[in-house]
Amino acid sequence: MQKKNTQIAKISKRGFTLIEFLISIAIIFSIGALGLFIGMDFYKSYTLNSERSIAISILQKTRNLSMANINEAKHGIYLDADKYTIFQGENYSSRNQTYDEIIYINPTITKGGLQEVVFEQLTGKPSAIGNIILSNATRSITISIENEGRINW
Repeated sequence: MQKKNTQIAKISKRGFTLIEFLISIAIIFSIGALGLFIGMDFYKSYTLNSERSIAISILQKTRNLSMANINEAKHGIYLDADKYTIFQGENYSSRNQTYDEIIYINPTITKGGLQEVVFEQLTGKPSAIGNIILSNATRSITISIENEGRINW
């Protein structure tokens, strides 16, 4: 009988101490915080790359509309702080607003550089050459428009 009581006493003394419990919670919290930090960095990179792809496809679409001579007019893109506007006409201020196509920019992305580019009919040559710079809190990406209408990124 005494042997059973000592076994029960040994079994009841097994378990975690308060310090072991706190250390394990601290380790779990540290791993979670690291995962959150890496996840946010991945998300910021993803949104910037996604916005770059959208901007490039809009530029290519606008150039293709001009080269195809759609509605026998020039086509251009106007880059505002919060949106891209694909328009038809000589420039943004004298455009035909009926044909406007608006695409909104991700609010976490800031834009700099060229504000308006109009592509010539049939040739696709741009009215302005230069860079469009997209950036977030950590990185920036440059999209270049060359004198023959080539779009580099």
